[in-house]
Amino acid sequence: MLQQRESSIDALRAFALFGILVVNLPFFAITFGFAGGAWQDGDPLWLNVLAASVIQGLFESKFILIFSALFGFAALQQFKRYGVGFYVRRLCVLAMFGVVNLVFLFEADILLPYAVIGLLLLIVRHMPVRGLLVCGVALWAMAVLGNALFGVNLTVNPSPYVAPEIPVSVVLATGSFADVMAVRLESWAGFQLYCLWSNYLLVAAAMVSGLAAARFCDENGFDALVGKLRTIAAFAAFPGIAGSLFYGALASLPAAFEPERFFMMTLVMRPLFAVPLSIILVAYGLVAFRATACRGLVAFIAPAGRMSLTIYLGMSLAMGLVFLGYGAGMHNQVRLADCLWISVVMYLGWIVFAKFWFRFASRGPLELILAVLTRPNSRQGVVSVGS
Repeated sequence: MLQQRESSIDALRAFALFGILVVNLPFFAITFGFAGGAWQDGDPLWLNVLAASVIQGLFESKFILIFSALFGFAALQQFKRYGVGFYVRRLCVLAMFGVVNLVFLFEADILLPYAVIGLLLLIVRHMPVRGLLVCGVALWAMAVLGNALFGVNLTVNPSPYVAPEIPVSVVLATGSFADVMAVRLESWAGFQLYCLWSNYLLVAAAMVSGLAAARFCDENGFDALVGKLRTIAAFAAFPGIAGSLFYGALASLPAAFEPERFFMMTLVMRPLFAVPLSIILVAYGLVAFRATACRGLVAFIAPAGRMSLTIYLGMSLAMGLVFLGYGAGMHNQVRLADCLWISVVMYLGWIVFAKFWFRFASRGPLELILAVLTRPNSRQGVVSVGS
């Protein structure tokens, strides 16, 4: 186990926050985000298509997998330092935050699923590295198969579409908080049906793989772990990058190009290529963040990684106040391409906030509440890199 907090891990977590923001922001700014068709009305269309291709090919699913792997990486240290009881209490508090998020902030919440899927790590926590990796690969294969089966089921048994009395776009742009909440809860229910086929299996695979990485690090050291990840990334580079770019190009085709013919292909490609690209981002991200030339960058973004819970929920709160009807009501008033630079600006704002906050405190606001509610009592004099 690492004997001090590893700043490159904090920087990697902060980097993952940016990717999550890029994926989530369009769902606040535009009806159904890049998964719907409203963004295709923006002018010029080619610029929005390019933005959709970038978001879906390089960001969608990749950064949530990085976050999930870091969750599993931290779990081993929590088991050893605080015990299983602390870990279970932590999952319960995360579930509570998740319920608050999906009800009041964002229907695509990941904290509640994390809390449920995290129970799997209790079952496999004693497995060796090889066994954990086999389990992770099996879950990944199940996610790819699950996505294919979801597509087949959707094709064979299509759900009839019933247009709401008031269009969703109008509710999101002008509705009250209660109106938006009702849309959010309805969207959450439908979103879960899809996630059970693929997304949550991918998250479980990443968590188990993160636990395997932590055990390998515990046995061989952090340098050895980074070296092993670089070796794996070298083999994953071509399929991960080429496959993800191809997926992004197909998935972002506008309706005029009849993308339905590629529907099944993109469903399988997304989970298939998300994993290798995530490994590439993790491996070379850690290499870069540990390089002397990047010390300034790491010092700048690492504080955000130390308050990832606060920033994750804070991003949803800020985006709701900017884009939805109970706030500034900017919904459907920006192009999908604009979402990219808005994400950069918003992310830099959170980075600055984190650096300012840690001048006066040792924990983020919600991290402090998490610590109080879980009451960690350290059993060893070791500082966790991931807690």
